Amino acid sequence: MNRIGDLNRRYAASAKVTRSGVEVVAVGDPSGARLNAAVRRLVVTAQDDSPELWEDLVGAAKALRWRLVTQPQPIELNPALIAAAARVQGQVSRLKGAVADDGLLDEVLSASEAVGSTDPRLGDLLLRSIEEVGAAECVVVAAGKAAQTALAGWLGDRGVRVLAAGELGRGQLAVDQAYVVGPPCLYSPSLVTAPVTEEVSFILPAWFGDRSIPQSAIAAYADGAIRVEARLFTEGDVSEPVVDDDDDDDAVGEVEDEFLPQPNWGTDRLVDREPSADEVGARKVLLSGNLAIWLDDGDRIRALAPEQPLGERVVYTEVKAVRYGTFLLLRRGENELGALYRAALARLPGKAPVIETAQKAWKDRLSRRLQELSYQRTVSELRARGVRTAERARAWTEPSLLRPNRDEDFETLLQWLDIPIQPTFGYATMLRRAHHQASADLREQLERAVSEADLSALERDGHWLTESKHEGIRGLIATRVLAISPYREIISRHDARVPFQDRSGQWLE
Repeated sequence: MNRIGDLNRRYAASAKVTRSGVEVVAVGDPSGARLNAAVRRLVVTAQDDSPELWEDLVGAAKALRWRLVTQPQPIELNPALIAAAARVQGQVSRLKGAVADDGLLDEVLSASEAVGSTDPRLGDLLLRSIEEVGAAECVVVAAGKAAQTALAGWLGDRGVRVLAAGELGRGQLAVDQAYVVGPPCLYSPSLVTAPVTEEVSFILPAWFGDRSIPQSAIAAYADGAIRVEARLFTEGDVSEPVVDDDDDDDAVGEVEDEFLPQPNWGTDRLVDREPSADEVGARKVLLSGNLAIWLDDGDRIRALAPEQPLGERVVYTEVKAVRYGTFLLLRRGENELGALYRAALARLPGKAPVIETAQKAWKDRLSRRLQELSYQRTVSELRARGVRTAERARAWTEPSLLRPNRDEDFETLLQWLDIPIQPTFGYATMLRRAHHQASADLREQLERAVSEADLSALERDGHWLTESKHEGIRGLIATRVLAISPYREIISRHDARVPFQDRSGQWLE
């Protein structure tokens, strides 16, 4: 099918879905409903008691519940569900004797044991639905990469194509039916407002209360906005567990604004002052593999794009474009800029000492100016002289940030610092050229390592450690971004972009 034909097909699909709506099938899941009721009681208790004490159990229980919604394959093909249930049971054991409500702990334990040993009911309906229309005539849509990998391991041998929601618009998809695993609220509105199939069916457990179809953010303000209706169906035993009389029904029913486990960022600790020359403002980023980094406001950071063709997977991405799901390439124990700086100097053995001396001289003088004038006045004066990137003044004091990118900015900066343009300008430019060469060499080494690796492990586990013994890439890890702090903190510049152990995101994977 050519592009015009594919576009016509998309228009036809959108028209039909808008006209007839989408199907939402709520599947009875007694063991899952029991777990859901226990989790909701657990969250109420944690809020009323000591949230820090209950935090790990709440996170583990929410993660287990998420697996039930998004990965409904049979239990023998569902190691993630079994492992999630075991983590809940471990957290229950940890709290035994430490909290007063043993009855709630027993109920959470029993419910987790039940779901950890029972085939999810969603999977039965999904498989029957696929068999009715034929594997070649439908596509299964997963809530994320981990769910896609798990579902593909179950359905792939049956000839069923499993895609993450973000992949639907790529290439041509000549099928009429999409089975979406999970409730509509977990997906972008474009899944139904700009569908790629003429039939869209959401399959979710009956205990998940939100069955509404998401609308575009501008739908309320647009004339003729697309509004898709839902056709609701139920399957099996959709009854809910009876809540104990002494429980607060309103609290249990309204306790959660967020279905997924959420990171606890604490309180805003950004003090009301400017960072010093040795400090930087940064956001905490939680990463797969129990890691985190402090991400400053630099220009770009190295990343991995597994969906790209071989030879094009190692990329740079703008810092402001980093979001959930981005795979960052990081070096354990240090940031990449420091490693590349040393590699660049190694390419200039005869000139390295004099270059380092010149670099240190102008950076030290800039640091003193920042301390004497303040950051804001320094930026103001440099902008008045025509320096376009003056807001980067504090970052330029970092040894591994070689010089301003724009020649005119660097020349003006040196003049403002009362430093002769030459030979400092020439040395910094020479170092930058060597740095680019070192970066290109590293990228080639990484591309070779990536081409030889099984990236299915990266998609499944969320992180991958390079196994190469080459000095340039030893210790590099690719890891998925799980969450980004909503606020900045002041940290030591030396700590920026250096991965460290942090278990705050353990329930987000």
